[in-house]
Amino acid sequence: MSKKKPNIVLIFADDLGYGDVSSFNPNSKIQTKHIDRLADEGMQFRDSHATSSLCTPSRYGLLTGRYNWRSRLKSFVVTGDSEALVEKNRKTLPHMLKENGYRTAAVGKWHLGMDFEMLDEKDFDKFSLDKESFEVKGPQLGRNKQFDMTAVEAAKIEGLDIDYSKPIKYGPNDFGFDYFFGTTASLDQPPYVYVENNHFVDDPTILMGLPNVARHNPSQQEAWQMGPASPEFDVQKVPEDMQKKVIDLLDDMGEREEPFFLYYPTHLVHGPLLPTDEFKGRSGIGKYGDFVLQLDAYVGQIIDKLKEKDKFDETIFILTSDNGASPVADFEHLAKQGHHPNHIYKGEKADIWEGGHREPTIVSSPEMIKPGSVSNHMVSHSDIYRTVADILGVSVPDEAAEDSVSLVDLLKGSDEPVREDVVHSSGNGGLSIRRGFWKLNLVDNGGGFSEIDQTNFKPTELYDLREDISETNNVIDDYPDVVEELMERLAEHVKKGRSTEGKEQENERNNPTGEWPQINWMKDYDSYIQKFKKKQEDSEE
Repeated sequence: MSKKKPNIVLIFADDLGYGDVSSFNPNSKIQTKHIDRLADEGMQFRDSHATSSLCTPSRYGLLTGRYNWRSRLKSFVVTGDSEALVEKNRKTLPHMLKENGYRTAAVGKWHLGMDFEMLDEKDFDKFSLDKESFEVKGPQLGRNKQFDMTAVEAAKIEGLDIDYSKPIKYGPNDFGFDYFFGTTASLDQPPYVYVENNHFVDDPTILMGLPNVARHNPSQQEAWQMGPASPEFDVQKVPEDMQKKVIDLLDDMGEREEPFFLYYPTHLVHGPLLPTDEFKGRSGIGKYGDFVLQLDAYVGQIIDKLKEKDKFDETIFILTSDNGASPVADFEHLAKQGHHPNHIYKGEKADIWEGGHREPTIVSSPEMIKPGSVSNHMVSHSDIYRTVADILGVSVPDEAAEDSVSLVDLLKGSDEPVREDVVHSSGNGGLSIRRGFWKLNLVDNGGGFSEIDQTNFKPTELYDLREDISETNNVIDDYPDVVEELMERLAEHVKKGRSTEGKEQENERNNPTGEWPQINWMKDYDSYIQKFKKKQEDSEE
């Protein structure tokens, strides 16, 4: 590589399945020609995994290089009005890049919480709501550092107690981004108002959406959750607005001498499935296919813009997804047309099975990577942090990127594995450890969106992925020694607070109780958990 620091573009798609990308799935009924073009320019990672099978935790793992289950969020996701999840003393990937001379920007779906200026109480009158019907009686999810859905309650309507006229107290700008434009959470989550840097661009004065939107089936593909909205907010236009902002930023940053990092957590292809008129009907298999083609076209526009600015060859371009495809896509309808969003892999978004977290990952870097190359070695999204640090020659402190491994050797063509193992987590926080071809699941029935209790979490499935990539033949009773070895390895990763070499670190407490049922299979769980149970509620970092 040249001595000039490379630009970095990181596209983080939302709910895009492994089988949706035609370069990863030759039988895909969606021809993603622009994403395929990126693959032709770089390297496909065919054994690449999000740290979680849900979006908030996988974003945490990506930006911190740390397994998400070490954070205060042990299961599920944060709400659109949640306080910031990432610890305030934690150095993120954009922090590292900014400290090393990069101009950093993020556009799209944040979904890691922000610290807002709050009203004294929820403003029910503003939206003509009956207080008794919509008040939360107990502690609220995502407030006072409490993220345990079994101990707190989610707001019936999110965002009613935010002071939208005041600056955001802690958000993307504080986590290392010079510029942010986007929404607090998913396309279907309130509040429906854009955020630019540390300000809301408008005051949400109306209420829109439906209560109790179905997110686990395709019955409401075009619906979004009820919540406060700006009168100017158009859900269908959000992806288009984000894309325009990205292209404008590339125009600007492409004229500067300093290297840039553009993080683009796009809202596509999360529900509601609302492709613009240009893409309606284009796939021939329905709204979901059309939405994937809209994403594909946006990737093509970014490639073209980089080439127009003569920046493509000096840019590391990474594309991947936060978790597997969602059932909102309507798997049954798509299967009848021969399309399988999660390809041959069992499960879907939120599941511990491969379909929940195995992602179509592409890295292009013309100065480093042989065009059209493929890696079949196991990697994690958490590895992006240390990979970038390695490319820049930057040392990573012990208290950062605890679960990140450099992929530079793979990018340069090595055929030797860089990871001994990788840990996955399901929607309900259950864990899985993969070592070589053995994969041990320590959660009942895939985890997914199932309820959390003390009996959910134990060794339940062992698969030999050499012979059984679709996880259909559970051999847990046949290899007790393998099960024991993998459990000990995972317990070691938990207790050390890291899975890489370095000084031991501490996991975050599961507020408010300190209990952590997802690891109660550990032999010394009771003694390990005592230090968390004895702690008072987390003090501010």
